[in-house]
Amino acid sequence: MKSMKKRLMPPGAQGVRDRGVVLVVGLMFIMVLAAVGSVAYITTSGDLLVSRNYRQHNEAINFAEAGLAEAKARAQLARTEGLYAGDPAQPINPNWTAYIVSDSSWSFSDDPGYSASYTNYFPVPGNHTSTALTTNSLEGDMQYAVRIRHKREFDAEQAGHSPSKPHYLDMDGNTGTHTAASPGNIIYFGYGNPANPGQLTQFTTNAGTSFKPVQRAVSWGRSGNSVYELEMEFAAFPGPPILGAIYAKADVTGNGSSLIADGRDQCGMDNDKPPIYTLNPAITNLNGNPSTPGNPPYPVTGPDNIDIAGYVASLRNEADIVLTADQNNGVYGSPTNYVVVYSNTSNPYNVGGLRLNNVTGYGILIVDGDLTLGGGFRWYGLVIATGTMVFNGGGQGINIAGATLANQTVDINGGVEVYYNSCEVQRAVSSAAMRVILWRDVNLSLGN
Repeated sequence: MKSMKKRLMPPGAQGVRDRGVVLVVGLMFIMVLAAVGSVAYITTSGDLLVSRNYRQHNEAINFAEAGLAEAKARAQLARTEGLYAGDPAQPINPNWTAYIVSDSSWSFSDDPGYSASYTNYFPVPGNHTSTALTTNSLEGDMQYAVRIRHKREFDAEQAGHSPSKPHYLDMDGNTGTHTAASPGNIIYFGYGNPANPGQLTQFTTNAGTSFKPVQRAVSWGRSGNSVYELEMEFAAFPGPPILGAIYAKADVTGNGSSLIADGRDQCGMDNDKPPIYTLNPAITNLNGNPSTPGNPPYPVTGPDNIDIAGYVASLRNEADIVLTADQNNGVYGSPTNYVVVYSNTSNPYNVGGLRLNNVTGYGILIVDGDLTLGGGFRWYGLVIATGTMVFNGGGQGINIAGATLANQTVDINGGVEVYYNSCEVQRAVSSAAMRVILWRDVNLSLGN
């Protein structure tokens, strides 16, 4: 039979059959490779899409954060500076709104909280009240838009405020709910709690002795089709309440007639203060014939206990200059650059207190411990010590424009002049960083 089969097969048939099998196997292999390639392509495309969305998502977050950082920095500037992006009105405008935009494709329709009843400024150098929709950001390589407004009672209620769960001290006599169209009063940050004047809090009405409006910024970062929204509430640090040109929690002793403690505001922007204010039951004993104009024109004793130690603690990490030894001669800051100067008089630095002679400074001088000021000391702003403050005028005397606060006894000797100046106080306080009160992710959307 085998021989018969061989005879029946035409010449070359075996090779043809083998080649056919090879062709079929080859086609099947190609089909398998095509299928594997298709799966790999689909998988790779999906991975690339996920990777792109992930990258855009992270970029959108970073852009939104950058927008909040710019808003906070520009709102902190003085009104006279070109890049200022805060409320230019004086007194402040409850309906103020400003936008900072780096995203050229952004429009009002992208802001769900837009309202034509607000000012809707786009601050640019030379015109803080421009209403022309334009890119006015300092950052051209990122895409974001930021809206800044004063925080209102409605905003607090949206975040959960109620009479039973208060987020702020409601002192306007109206504890009812508010709406976006009728948002209620501005909420301030500062020393406004009548029950505890030395405690920082949020409150309505202008009842405090030192306060700033809370700013609420919403930032939208965009990358491709991904948008991320962040919200931040912040406020300029109000500084301590100023109760007199000189404030002390314990006795004040003055020797000689070369003391001038003037509580009248030298720039005329605030109510006049007493020349010296001490915490009850401290005693002020001034010998000779010192000059003490103010309102009233003599030292007073009262119940207001300022948290000096807390104020110093809150600022020490923001110091531009740290003093670790006594100083003879030196200039800190300038008329256009107010700074925070800090010294810790505990071991190992300046044990026994900090001594400054022939020193000129602009801003806030804060000392953990005792402070002794010698002749030739000139300061514009605030001088604060958690311990005893001693003025040894002598020689060129001591001259301070702003205010001083000490936790313990104040001793005054020689030629000393302390003039209350609210403008110098505000310039000094502005040198401190904005306080972030709230930071919150709002929502996000991802592209496909």
